[in-house]
Amino acid sequence: MKKGLLTSLACLLLITVFNFALPRLMPGDTVLMLVGMDEAQVSEQEYAYYLEKTGADRPLPEQFGDYLFGIFTGDLGYSYHHNAPVGRLIRERLPATLSIAVPAVVLSAGIALVLGCLMGMKRGSAVESAVTAVQIVADAIPAFLLALLLILLFSFRLGWLPMGQLASLRVPEGPFAALLDRTLHLILPVATLVIGAVPGKYLMVCGTVARQRNEKYVLYARSRGLSDARIAFCHILPNICQPFVAMVGMNVGFLVSGSLVIETIFSIKGMGSLLSAAITARDYPVLQGCLFVSALVVVAANLVTDVVCVLLDPKVRCRVHEA
Repeated sequence: MKKGLLTSLACLLLITVFNFALPRLMPGDTVLMLVGMDEAQVSEQEYAYYLEKTGADRPLPEQFGDYLFGIFTGDLGYSYHHNAPVGRLIRERLPATLSIAVPAVVLSAGIALVLGCLMGMKRGSAVESAVTAVQIVADAIPAFLLALLLILLFSFRLGWLPMGQLASLRVPEGPFAALLDRTLHLILPVATLVIGAVPGKYLMVCGTVARQRNEKYVLYARSRGLSDARIAFCHILPNICQPFVAMVGMNVGFLVSGSLVIETIFSIKGMGSLLSAAITARDYPVLQGCLFVSALVVVAANLVTDVVCVLLDPKVRCRVHEA
């Protein structure tokens, strides 16, 4: 537990150092990099103003100290492209990203766990082979192609679901109608992330359950006349919860990075689209803020995963108490 905490803090510190060094290691003038402008766009007076605001003329240790102080106080810098603090831009966009990523994490974990347990008990059957083949194919499809296929089928051909954004241009009146409208807009982007996130976890659960089928405790449970579903969920599942939870925590990074593509395709104004626009406009303050917040989310997810693993594993709990 302590080792995991120290590792997470070390990773966060390395990312912070990289974030600080990113615009300063790029070829060209550091001040122009920090404000994301070309030399032709800035007059001498403006350059002097930006030099004072960014503090680029001060020693690097002093600049890094100010950068760390800003992070701890919630000041992630200022975007001259948006004429707004980076922290405010991220606070406005983060809820949209979480509204996609959180349901995707929960749904992909639930589907992979249930499907993996059921198919693991039927390893070698025609049904299991078909389901596993579908998962392997789904894992091989790029996220952008999958999103386009879903839009083509459910938006253009069938007309069942909206093709983008998180709400209609004219939001229906009434809380229930607005909630339904938001849900319909979330289905396609969430489904894209879920389809891409399920296969890895499914294959792990299915393989583990299949290996556990011939263990003595499983054979004893079967001799008592218990069904395969009850054996899988009541007897085998507790033994695979810890590695499964660890894999779900690791999968958060995939979903955070996947949101960049998904939000661009579905025209969702979230962290992914903000990061994409920052890269195009060379808006380094926004780029630094997005990278830091994304890393913070991944590190926090890994810490939560470590805590859950401790709660699930009696052996780990004993080692924690002994320590």
